[in-house]
Amino acid sequence: MDIRVFKTFLEVAKVKHFGKASENLYITQAAVSARIKQLEDYYATKLFIREKNNIRLTSAGERLYQYANAIVEQLTHSKLNLTLAETNQVLINIAATPNVWDAYLAGSISAIVSQASEVTLGAEISSRESIHRRLIDKTLDIGVLSDPIKGDELINEKIGTFELVLAATDLDCLNKQDKFNYVLVDWGMAFLKEHNALHKFTPMMRTTTAKIALDVILENGGAAYLPVELVDPYVKEGQLFLLHSNLNIQRSVYLTYHKSNAQHEKIKHLICKLD
Repeated sequence: MDIRVFKTFLEVAKVKHFGKASENLYITQAAVSARIKQLEDYYATKLFIREKNNIRLTSAGERLYQYANAIVEQLTHSKLNLTLAETNQVLINIAATPNVWDAYLAGSISAIVSQASEVTLGAEISSRESIHRRLIDKTLDIGVLSDPIKGDELINEKIGTFELVLAATDLDCLNKQDKFNYVLVDWGMAFLKEHNALHKFTPMMRTTTAKIALDVILENGGAAYLPVELVDPYVKEGQLFLLHSNLNIQRSVYLTYHKSNAQHEKIKHLICKLD
């Protein structure tokens, strides 16, 4: 089965429109319809419910969706690996959750690339759920997260820590409950458990990305738990202030990989560079 058929299926499922999918894929709408029909004929079932101005996945289509994602990822991954094999390079794909990327990995990724000359590094930001799934199906080599991922097939190694501070645009903002703009940044399950036990105020916004939280409070005023390295320049300029907090603000960073990963030794080498 041509990979383009699965890519077309994923695009239609994403935009819920054959015409928009054809525009995004730079093919005709007839070609989109033909590829979907090819899949439906192959699986002998309908994959989309077509109603006026509404296209949605059938139950069979929803089940195929996760497999189609894995197929596209695996074929793309294998094609790149085969290309690199001609130059004796090894591809290592690494993904971090948005918060860990902002707080920990962003500052070291350039150094890793410059030192790891024996590998080609693929780096991206992804959700915890996607990282978990791709580690299991081996389309991802390394996940970097603030909480370990449980599973007999996975290995979690603590590679470092980062410090959070409660940063605010106003030293007295915690006492202004009626006008208090608080942005809750998701720093992992352990953080959220401690946070909810300590703080009772309702956030105006929730995000997985520290930089989004920073932009929001700088624009609108308010507070958020942010990495000390990220807020330090704004503290020095007097745009942000550090507030006292009883929350444990030393967070751990874990590197997770599949124990049967073929690039185990290369991964261990990269761990040393991250540690």
